[in-house]
Amino acid sequence: MYNPANQYRCTIIRGKSQTDMEDLLPLYANMVHKFCPCEEEQFKTSCYRILSKALFATEAYNQMSNSNQKTVQNHLTEIAGTLLGLYYPCYDYKSGKTYIYESESCKYLIDNEDYPTFFKNLCLNFQFPNGAKWFQYIEEDINNNIRLKPFCYVVNLLYYAQRQLEKELLTKQEIGYYVLNNLDVLQGNVPCSIVYDQIMRDRRNNTKREKLSGSYAWQHIKEQFNLLELANIIETDATYVWLNKEETESIACLIKHKDDFIFDAYKYMISSKAERAVYLEDWKTAYGQFNQELLNVHTKFNGNVVILGRDKQNAHSGATKSSVDLGDEGEALVFRLEQERVRNYKERLVNKVLLLGKTKGLGYDISSIEADENPSRPEFARYIEVKATKRVTEPSFDSPSWMDSLNITAKEWVAAEQYGEFYNIYRVYFTKARTFVVRIPNPFKKAEKGELEVYPTIYQMNFDASVIEKRYAE
Repeated sequence: MYNPANQYRCTIIRGKSQTDMEDLLPLYANMVHKFCPCEEEQFKTSCYRILSKALFATEAYNQMSNSNQKTVQNHLTEIAGTLLGLYYPCYDYKSGKTYIYESESCKYLIDNEDYPTFFKNLCLNFQFPNGAKWFQYIEEDINNNIRLKPFCYVVNLLYYAQRQLEKELLTKQEIGYYVLNNLDVLQGNVPCSIVYDQIMRDRRNNTKREKLSGSYAWQHIKEQFNLLELANIIETDATYVWLNKEETESIACLIKHKDDFIFDAYKYMISSKAERAVYLEDWKTAYGQFNQELLNVHTKFNGNVVILGRDKQNAHSGATKSSVDLGDEGEALVFRLEQERVRNYKERLVNKVLLLGKTKGLGYDISSIEADENPSRPEFARYIEVKATKRVTEPSFDSPSWMDSLNITAKEWVAAEQYGEFYNIYRVYFTKARTFVVRIPNPFKKAEKGELEVYPTIYQMNFDASVIEKRYAE
């Protein structure tokens, strides 16, 4: 039985705007990566200092106002931890302490810098009930037999809609009212075909339903649309929602796993305080897992495709797996830009631009020349290390709080010191609308002057027999 009027508010943590979320994501991830694993209080103290500096230009967290301290706490626990699942706690019964560990999804983000895939994994793992609410609301969800993966369900519904003869686009209000705020759907009892037929029937009969609006009734719906957009799964305008035709394999993955729950909320006796702690720990551990299937969903387009686009839901060109990874794509782009820059300066010098990314041990990806950007030394060599990242929104470079992080190897940092003013990091941002390339000249000197922060995340230890104690030999 499906009754559209059977409404139920199933909330989700309130995040930031899409741009702010992507601007802050590298800060969150690198902060977690830097300090984990460590004891919980040490983790909080270290992260509060980093976040205070990023958000309020001071490391003196303890000297800030209560309001600002609460903001910092919210960024760490509610957004980085509960919503994004970048870390999880683990209680050590021997020591009686809780330790914080970096999640698989955070490690993926650090290694690949692919924001949309990170958010795809979040959407794939997210479910109701979960451990992202106060326990009074978790109990309410369990008592109401809630059991749904909302992002997967919405994707499946949109896919079903585009396959029908009428090819009707669904509105945000319809998905909010008939799906994400409906108890019957949230209980996992209603096939998407039933929901779609009800929406079409109400349209034909001009049946007026309650409009969801305001922070209380609409904010949790809006947050779910935001996350699906950050995952690059859906596209929207002011009224309608449709699937992104360039994400065929990702969409197929979400539909495939729509009934695969990573966490069973119903096996816990959450009336017990100790069981509640186990519940939260188990949820956060599961939520931070990374689905390896998502490693193979990057797409290009040529030929026939399953997913339809916005324009009258007509068929668009099809999808094949991309054989180019993010790093290679960034290097290829910068290589072309450097060739063009040098060619515009002097055609005969374009052969000085060399793509060397596959050559091990150099500490840079491209060898070029200074050309027009250094008139007094135009033919001096320029050494370029390319660092590419992928995100949906455009970076807000002009925002006072904007910052970014990237990983650099020991060899790259040695090269930065060795080549000094002739060493450059080119940061490439592949976004949905445009691609941005920015340059960081002489990063080693900037680090010495405190203009940017560099810290080691891996140490190499060399030792000889004089420092060891033999304990076991078979």
